[in-house]
Amino acid sequence: MQNMKQFVYGILSILVACFYSCDDEHAGAKGNKGYLFLDIENNVALQTKAYEINLNVLILDEAEDTVKFIPGYDSTAMKEDILLDAGAYQVVITSGQADSAVWETPYFYGKEEFQIVANEVSVVKVVCKIANTKVTVDYTNQFKEYFPDYSTTVSNSSGSLRYEKGETRGGFFAAEKLTALLNLVNKDGQKFELKRVFPDIKERCHYNLKFSLGEDVPDKEGVAGGNFDITVDETADTVFVRIPIEVEDLDNLKVPEFSLEGFDENYTLSMKAGVGAPNGLTLKVKAGIETFTMSVRSKQLNEQGLYDFDFVKLTADDRAKLETMEFPLPDVSATELTLDLSAMSGKLLSDEDAIQKHQFTFCVMDKKHQEQTITLTYEAKPNRDVITADVESLWATFAVLKGSTEYENGLGFQYKELSAEDWNEVSFDSIKKGEAFSSLIVGLKPCTAYLYRAVGVSPAGVTVYGNEVQFTTGFVNSDTSGKPFIPNLGFDDWTTYSDGKSAMANLEGEPVFWDSGNRGANTIGTKNPTSKTTIAHGGQYAAKLASVFVGFGSLGQFAAASLFTGNFVDVSGMGGILNFGQKVSVNLRPTKLTGYYHYTTGPIDYKGNSNLSVGQPDTCSIYIALLDKSAPYQINTNKPETFIDFSENNKEIIAYGKFETGTTTSNSIKSKDDYVQFNIDIKYRDLTRIPQYILIVSSASKYGDYFAGSESSVLYIDDYELGFDYNENSFIGTFLEELTPANTNK
Repeated sequence: MQNMKQFVYGILSILVACFYSCDDEHAGAKGNKGYLFLDIENNVALQTKAYEINLNVLILDEAEDTVKFIPGYDSTAMKEDILLDAGAYQVVITSGQADSAVWETPYFYGKEEFQIVANEVSVVKVVCKIANTKVTVDYTNQFKEYFPDYSTTVSNSSGSLRYEKGETRGGFFAAEKLTALLNLVNKDGQKFELKRVFPDIKERCHYNLKFSLGEDVPDKEGVAGGNFDITVDETADTVFVRIPIEVEDLDNLKVPEFSLEGFDENYTLSMKAGVGAPNGLTLKVKAGIETFTMSVRSKQLNEQGLYDFDFVKLTADDRAKLETMEFPLPDVSATELTLDLSAMSGKLLSDEDAIQKHQFTFCVMDKKHQEQTITLTYEAKPNRDVITADVESLWATFAVLKGSTEYENGLGFQYKELSAEDWNEVSFDSIKKGEAFSSLIVGLKPCTAYLYRAVGVSPAGVTVYGNEVQFTTGFVNSDTSGKPFIPNLGFDDWTTYSDGKSAMANLEGEPVFWDSGNRGANTIGTKNPTSKTTIAHGGQYAAKLASVFVGFGSLGQFAAASLFTGNFVDVSGMGGILNFGQKVSVNLRPTKLTGYYHYTTGPIDYKGNSNLSVGQPDTCSIYIALLDKSAPYQINTNKPETFIDFSENNKEIIAYGKFETGTTTSNSIKSKDDYVQFNIDIKYRDLTRIPQYILIVSSASKYGDYFAGSESSVLYIDDYELGFDYNENSFIGTFLEELTPANTNK
C-alpha cells in the first residue's frame, strides 16, 4: 500500500509579486503591500474517470482570519489581482464537502503558507489531494440469480449511501472504518439482513466491495464474512474486497445482541455513590467473538488509569486493574455471557457534592465481521438528602432544572446568574416521579452562566438545599461579538458568482452560505430566477424568486426559483446537484422562524415529473430543518430517490417546520406595506441531540424539484428571523409538553 501512487491530485501554482507605483496598472500598491496572483493548473484523474472540480480559495492572514474568499475559482474567467499587506499568510484550497458521504464527488484539500515581502517576488505551490476514499459495490452473477432483490448501505461517521440494485456510481466517504449493511430478498421472498465492518480504510483508495455466494469461492474458509479476500492493484490504487456469503448460514446468522438489567430506556442507572445497585449486561454472539472491547469515560476511573480494554487480548496489568474494580472478566470463548456489574457499580463514586457520570462503551465484533456497540451510563449521586442534578434540557432562553429527594414538601429550585448575589425562587410545578422532580424556567439570558440548586423541606420542617450546579445557556443567532451564525437573514448582502452572471445572496469575499439554482439557469444565456430587489420590507434589499423556463422553444427545462442554505454543486443533465444544509458550529436550537413574504401564484404550466395538473394553482414553500448529520444532503434533481424524506421516519431530522400557500397575497407589490408576515413553529422530534446542520429553503414553486410549476409564480421574501424563546408548539409529543413554565419569584 505504501507504494500506491496518489491517483487524484491537483497542482496549484501561486505567484506572489509586489508592484509599486512605477507599474501603472498597480499604481495603488504603495508602501508595504503587494499583489497575490493565483494561477491554478489542474491535473485530475481516477483511472479513466475525470472529475469536474469546483475550487474554493481562501486566503488567511497570520491570525487565520479570512482575508479573501473566492468561490468557484476559475483562472480563465477570473483576472482579479488581490492586494495584500506584507506579512504571513496561508492559502487553503477545497472542493466538495469535508467528511461527507456523497456520490461521485471527491473532497479535495490543500494548504500552504506563504509570505508577502516588500520588493520581492515569492512563489508557492500547493498540492491539492483527495482527502477521502471511494467505495463501489458489486455482486457476482450467481449472487444476483439467487437474490433477485438486494441493496447495500455503506456508512461511517461521514454519513451513509444506499447502493440500490444496479447502482454503479462510486461513493466518497471519510477515510475511516466503514460498515456495509446488506439487505437481501431470495427467490422465495425471504428477507435477510447482514452487516459487515471494514476497519482498515485509507485515503485516496478505491475500495471495490464484491459480494459472492460461498460456492463461488474455491476456498470455503471464512465464508459469510469470516475472512475477507483482499487484493490490492497498486497500478490503479484499487483495493478489491471479496465478501463470500454462505447461503446455509443466512437463517441462523444474527448480529451480536446486548441486553441489560437495571438500566432505563436511555441505558442509564442512577444510584447512591459507593452503594451501587443490581445491574448487569448479557451478550449473545452466535458466530463467536472476534473482538470485544470496553472504553471507560469517568473522572474517577480515568484518574486510576482505567481507559480502554481489549478483552480478547487482555494484559496482566489490565486484568489487575479490572479485578481491583471488581469488574467481572468475560469468557470470550463463549457465545453467550452475562456480566454481573452490581459489585463494580458499588465502587463508583460521586463528586464531593454533585453527581458524577461514569460511561462504559462496549463494542463486539463477531467472526462474521458483524459489529454491535452499546454505551452504559452510571450516575453516582452524593450522600445528601436533596440532590441537584445536571440540567435535564438546556436551551438559549429556557431550561429544565432537575433534582431528587425523598421529601414530599417544599420542593422547588433556586437559581441566579453566576455573578449575582440574590437567588430567584422557582416553585415546583410538575409531577414528582419517584425521587426525581423537575421545573421548566423561561426568560433566561442567552450565552449566560447560571447557578442553581434544588430545595426541599424535611418532615421536621427544615428547609434543605441541594448542591449547587452551574450551567450556561445556549446561543441565539449571534456570537458574543454579535456576528450571526446564520448570516444575511435580511437578504441585504448580494454578490455575483465567479462566472460573472449568477446572483448570490452572500457578502462578497465571505464563504457561500446561501445559494440558488441560478448557476444552472445561467448555463444557457443569463437568467437569474433568484435575484435582489429594492422592494424590501426592511433594509436595502429583499430576495425576489421568479420561476422561469430555461432553454429555447421546447428544448429546455422549468426552473423553480429558490434560495437555500447550502451550495449548488454542478449541472447534471437538465437538472442540478445541490448540497442542502450548512454546518452549525455551536449549539443552535431555534424554536421559530418568522419573516415577511409576498406571493403571486400562477397556473401550473409545466408539470414535469410530478402528479400535478396543468392549470391548477402553484404553491410557494418555506421550510426549515435541523439536521443531525455529519454532511449536508446531496440532491440530484434528476433522481427523486435522492430527495429528502421529511417524515418522522427520518431520524436525521431533529426538528422541522414549514409554511406553504397557493394564494396570491395581493395583485402587486409596491412597498414594504404589501408584505405579509409568516410564522413557522419549529417542531422538535428529539430533545437530546444537537443539530449539526441547518437547512432553510424558500421556493416560488413547491414542486420545483420535479420541474413542476408556473412561470407566473413570484415570491418576495425578506427579514427572516430565528426565535429562541420557549414555544409550546415546538414540543408537542415530548416530555416538555408535560411541563408548564414555573412561577419565578425574584
